[in-house]
Amino acid sequence: MRVSVFALGRTGLPLSLVCADCGFDVIGIDINKELVDQIKAGKVPFYEPGMKELLTKHLNKKFFPSTKITNDVKKSEYFVIAIGTKFSKYPEQGSLTNLYKVIDRIINTGVKGKTLIFRVTLPIGTTDKIKQRIEKAGYTEGEDFYLAFVPERLMEGRAIEEEKNLPKVIGCYNDRSFEKVKIFFEKIGGEIVKVSNPKIAEAVKLVDNSWRNMRFAFSNEIAFLSDDNKINVLEVIKAANKSYERNKIPLPGPVSGYCLGKDPYLLEMAYEKVIVRGFNSVWFYARRANDWLYSKIVKEVKGKKVLVAGITFKQDIDDFRNSHTLELIDLLLEEDYKVTVTDPFLDKTTYTRLPKHIDKNVKKMNFKEAIKNADTIIIATAHKEYRELALKDFIKNVKKGVKIIDLWNIFEGKLENIKDIEYMGLGRGDLK
Repeated sequence: MRVSVFALGRTGLPLSLVCADCGFDVIGIDINKELVDQIKAGKVPFYEPGMKELLTKHLNKKFFPSTKITNDVKKSEYFVIAIGTKFSKYPEQGSLTNLYKVIDRIINTGVKGKTLIFRVTLPIGTTDKIKQRIEKAGYTEGEDFYLAFVPERLMEGRAIEEEKNLPKVIGCYNDRSFEKVKIFFEKIGGEIVKVSNPKIAEAVKLVDNSWRNMRFAFSNEIAFLSDDNKINVLEVIKAANKSYERNKIPLPGPVSGYCLGKDPYLLEMAYEKVIVRGFNSVWFYARRANDWLYSKIVKEVKGKKVLVAGITFKQDIDDFRNSHTLELIDLLLEEDYKVTVTDPFLDKTTYTRLPKHIDKNVKKMNFKEAIKNADTIIIATAHKEYRELALKDFIKNVKKGVKIIDLWNIFEGKLENIKDIEYMGLGRGDLK
């Protein structure tokens, strides 16, 4: 079977290579020529365990990257759309322009006999609009073409493994379409979960991430409470969880990223249409609570020279998109702090380039050098480089009187009583 995957980003490229490894002939299409040329040269554009090996194994054998819709694309039985969609901050509506451009290209290519699978994050009801758009071109879903929404729920750093093993939630309009999509995903792997329609599948993706965001927001709220009451949130949570299966309270820390940073607001866009009580949802306020953390941290800064250590939204991942650190840096720059940034992944891929407005206003340095002149050091992401820090060298090289704001409490119990270091951790009772 032949499949064409539209967009070779963090969802599309791992999926393409897994499909190739499962026996499909795969054409990967992306309008970014630089990206496609890089993949054609056998180089992975971002890090994902196992991806380099699969690319080496299948490139030009079972996997063919391209910027054009070739005859092989037109002969594909399956079209998988994995294009990222851009969303503004709530309550502004996001743009689906790029997605609809891809859909129009597919319509012009010809959808007769094709199965279209959407693996993107969409506002609830968008697949219905896509179906209507295609049917206006003279095709009937379930007869001329087949349509499904199947949420992508992969974790960066485990995308290859999870693509093969995670359950596949499939939302279709009829049994004929479902059977087509089922055949595809049975070859990929993971339990098949059939839901009644695409709207339910769209909601699953948004509910997943909104629920996770709420859990972390709860911990952060308890951290704020702990700071105000001069108690240690780490001790509170560990004691609350100890041998008590009903509790699985996570530890506090920044919550952001391409999905958790926006999906609660996307879910709110559907919810706000039915609000009659005069206030928003619990997941909306959970997201707002997590966003508020950054302004709280800025108020704790000491001196004028600030080092922000870690820019990615998650430890040991090469992705700056929707990272809490970018918002933190914006707030620091607005207050005229002199900001230095460091991250082991900085500028290594297109996913780890700073936005232009930040790039031109900060200094970029390696961590060991940057710590020497900082008045305040903010540990914003718990990268391995920081977690496994040689504390003796660190203590010897930091500026006398330096303030360390540890958003992940990775130095808990190690820096509190060091002379000439002012140490603060999130929720330990020492943040104001």
